Amino acid sequence: MNKYAGETIMSIAYGLSVQPENDPYIQTAEKAIPQFARAAVPGTFLVDSLPWLKYLPEWVPGAGFQRLAREWRGLARDMVVVQYDAALKIIVSLYAMLDLRPLITVMVG
Repeated sequence: MNKYAGETIMSIAYGLSVQPENDPYIQTAEKAIPQFARAAVPGTFLVDSLPWLKYLPEWVPGAGFQRLAREWRGLARDMVVVQYDAALKIIVSLYAMLDLRPLITVMVG
């Protein structure tokens, strides 16, 4: 993933600053994007053609796609939740620092 594109996305979507080197947000995206690209190709996995295979236990031969899906689900979660949590912490700390309660009361009430 292009560092500048990632930095722009993190800044616009979450208001987060990206570290110049080894940024955890960018590293997570760099790990996840190739997996998403692989999964998005139709017919990559037999389960795309035979949907009932998704009900097989993970240990059954030929059901290795379930292990990959479990791993990739974690990457997908990290790409969204980690950045969201970081942005939420910033918002909460700003709210506490600025004490916007009077302003919100005027706007709502």
